[in-house]
Amino acid sequence: MLETRLLAPTGSLRPLDLDRARLVERLLCDDSRGGSAWRGLLVRPDFEPDGFTVAERMNDEVLLEASESDFGTWLSGVIEGKVRRVLPSGGHAGTAAVAAFCHAQTMRLLEHSVAGAPVARTLANQELPSVVDRVVAHCAFGDVRAPVATHRGYADRSVRAALDLAPLVLNACGSDLAALLRYSLAAGLLGAEQKLRTPGPGLALPVGAPGDPAPTARDLWPRYRKLAERALHVDHWDAFLADVLDGPRQLVWFFDDCAETVIDLLLLDRLMEANPRLRLTLVPKSLPCYTDADAPLLLRLLDSPRLRALGVDRLRATDVCTTGPSMATANLRKLSPELARALYEADCVFVKGTNVHEMFQGGINKVMYTGFVLVSEFNEGAMGVNAATAPLFLVRSEPGEYTNWGFEGRRFRTRRYADGRHVRLCWSTLTDRERRKECTEPAALRDEWRRLDALAERVAPRTRVALESERGRVRRRLQQLTGTPVDPTPSWSPHA
Repeated sequence: MLETRLLAPTGSLRPLDLDRARLVERLLCDDSRGGSAWRGLLVRPDFEPDGFTVAERMNDEVLLEASESDFGTWLSGVIEGKVRRVLPSGGHAGTAAVAAFCHAQTMRLLEHSVAGAPVARTLANQELPSVVDRVVAHCAFGDVRAPVATHRGYADRSVRAALDLAPLVLNACGSDLAALLRYSLAAGLLGAEQKLRTPGPGLALPVGAPGDPAPTARDLWPRYRKLAERALHVDHWDAFLADVLDGPRQLVWFFDDCAETVIDLLLLDRLMEANPRLRLTLVPKSLPCYTDADAPLLLRLLDSPRLRALGVDRLRATDVCTTGPSMATANLRKLSPELARALYEADCVFVKGTNVHEMFQGGINKVMYTGFVLVSEFNEGAMGVNAATAPLFLVRSEPGEYTNWGFEGRRFRTRRYADGRHVRLCWSTLTDRERRKECTEPAALRDEWRRLDALAERVAPRTRVALESERGRVRRRLQQLTGTPVDPTPSWSPHA
């Protein structure tokens, strides 16, 4: 069902022609086709994601794990790993030569200037692995849009496992939509041991080694059910239901991993049943990206007799945005006109996983929900929560709201968990935000106000808007609790 044609190399490696503006756009995963439909989605025209750029990483301005801190070594490893997975077997020497060529071309692209700035200065670090995919596609296959499917085995085995589990999920959940959501989140652990950032021991739900058939649902079901039956660590389910079930609504849903997508479809079909006036836009990736679901996979699933037998018959191929992101994340300025239009018309957006959330938060002018299972230490720093038990999250963000911010704070903030691990934290984590929102003690809120004010001269320029937004929320909360106006003047100018 999930076989993907393995492209053959063109015979000679093809260098990048960086004088071709359209080629550069495609290499940078820009799907906007030169348009500006995305402008209506931004809360402010100068928005940039709160993270870090490739240039900052290249210049050693970012605190990363030792294995990722040397940019050249890390990039070489990424490229060689991709080339090894997608090229027909040609021996180590052949793979190394292709990888070295692609590495040199990637560096040329990063040094190339677009609109007066080197690509590395404007490219978010999170976008780079998918840009590498496009470089490999162009150089090795002669087509910048050629699929670079590095995880075919994972996709095949995890989807088969999820299809085996789907009837058990429906039997366990019945008409409980909240339970279906938890099972869709926990499905992110199916095959998670094959991903870049793997969960702790005993949390992954293995879907079989290469060459082996997917384990039976009977083998996976007890652990999967145990993981899915836990309460959400952050729970905005009631607000989500109010946003999608109360009258005519339009929901844009971004998928994440292949296995999760199977269980997502069960939930989305039941949401359509609960609200026949709900309109959906289903957003997979337009090209294979790491372990994410792409458009061909989603269309095959919607046509799957196994899912139709489970009653998944309200979702249509016409609901699918086949021009979704061509990268493993998404950039608001690089969305296709079709996707930008769907987002503009949406009442709310649902994002699976944290990749798209990190790029959208603070910038998109829509209510956004993010559902994920926390498994990586990298994301612990943004959430402020121990990932040892793989907690489940459903997060709600108001238009333009940051749930966490200040990645550069990891140089200065750490937390020690009971298991002895020290985790580096952002300046403000999701846990910090939730604590401030729920706080009822004026004294505690004043302490938070002082802590935020003390960060004014320490945050990165792009983080200042997030900091001032958080100060505004704390100020309003203080005034609500005390009835006393609070001086709104920051100790810095947000436009400095």
